[in-house]
Amino acid sequence: KVMSDPLPKRIRQRNNNNINQNHDLTKQDITLRNVEERKQLDRIKVTLDSKDGCSGDFYEYLDHTADVQFHVWGNNLEHVLSNVAPCMFNFITDLSTVIEDPEETIEFSVSAHDLQSLLYAYMDEMLFRFSTDYFCFKRVEIIELDKQQWKMKLKGFGDIFDSKINPQGTEIKAITYSNMQIHETCERVDIYVIVDI
Repeated sequence: KVMSDPLPKRIRQRNNNNINQNHDLTKQDITLRNVEERKQLDRIKVTLDSKDGCSGDFYEYLDHTADVQFHVWGNNLEHVLSNVAPCMFNFITDLSTVIEDPEETIEFSVSAHDLQSLLYAYMDEMLFRFSTDYFCFKRVEIIELDKQQWKMKLKGFGDIFDSKINPQGTEIKAITYSNMQIHETCERVDIYVIVDI
């Protein structure tokens, strides 16, 4: 179950101006152009090495057959959950090109029946916001985490994706439960999530 606050009016206005600027190009043309842009910016290796200046010390991308596995870690559950956002969105674009706009913050809530489904709902909501409203999360602040009823209140910081400024990375089609793992100790928490690309 996901409960979302309505998007700020400014986001909707910018979305309407930004919808599908590439409608005259074929999918292959767009892909080739995006690959070339990434090469020119020399971001492929930097992204895969997680050296982006956006909490890159707390995540990595692992190879997986036809998909990719995110490995995210932190000092505690709140820390690791907040690190999921830059891990996910640095795969979609180059987060160093996303400048936080204070007028574009988004507050939202997610709830579930256990920790894994809460992680899924959280990531799925961010992917939904990107797919429908082009909102690119640079970071997320955990406002409240209820481990008894498995609810989270969050605040997302970032900006609207702009293809003229933000290079296209790899599209994430869906979050999956496949081999989802959460390992929690008193000193560290590790999360593994496979996403469909």
